[in-house]
Amino acid sequence: MRTNEGSRGCREAIKATIVRYDDRPDECTLYVASPVEGKRTTEWMTASRGGYVSLGMWR
Repeated sequence: MRTNEGSRGCREAIKATIVRYDDRPDECTLYVASPVEGKRTTEWMTASRGGYVSLGMWR
């Protein structure tokens, strides 16, 4: 789990969940571990396999 300096000025834990599919590309979703009430459905992003690369490739 990573942390990020949030817009509220505090450090927020970021979680990642990978969902594997048999019939389509796997997906990785990043989201705030403990979102503020009302933000649960707006503070996340998902990328399909092939839409992201490892950090080490870009260093």
